[in-house]
Amino acid sequence: MVNLETIAVNGQTLTINPQVFKTTRYRGTMVDSGTTLGYLAEEAYDIFVNAITKAVSQHVCAFDGLTSQFYRTTSSVDIFPVVSLNFTGGAAMLLRGEDYLVQQFSIGAETVWCMGFQKFPGRGLTILRDMVLKDKIVIYDLARQQIGWASYNCSQSVKVSATTSNACVASISVWHLLLVLVINYSVAVSRCFLLH
Repeated sequence: MVNLETIAVNGQTLTINPQVFKTTRYRGTMVDSGTTLGYLAEEAYDIFVNAITKAVSQHVCAFDGLTSQFYRTTSSVDIFPVVSLNFTGGAAMLLRGEDYLVQQFSIGAETVWCMGFQKFPGRGLTILRDMVLKDKIVIYDLARQQIGWASYNCSQSVKVSATTSNACVASISVWHLLLVLVINYSVAVSRCFLLH
């Protein structure tokens, strides 16, 4: 589990009760690189979707689908607001529209985007999956149970060296690592998530 504290849309922290993200044995936020779509705790989902919809209301036609919110627009995905997932210790994962929306189809000049998060009912669980991790280097320190990430163009090759922990920390700072990690012996670098 990672300790998500707040979510902000266009720099405005959403009014979600902090207890929603509190980590306990059965609640909290997980990172799962094995599947595509993400889940937001039920108590956070509608607040999040409403904030996104309000931010783009002049540029899109929003409509409900069977399981998610959809947006029809002639504009690019760049009109969607930046989302910040804010974690304990000051780390933040910034998400662009293409990091939380999935392009469904285009008809002429219109594109239909689907919310890539789904509501996780009743459990207080948020799961960050491939969609929000694409184009990021993810670093796991299993010994210390820490995780870090940095934005990265995943179409380029990745070079990792871990001769000493100081060298590894220096390499990570070059990648503007958002969560400071002290890398010890074993570091697993996850694959770039291919959702292009």
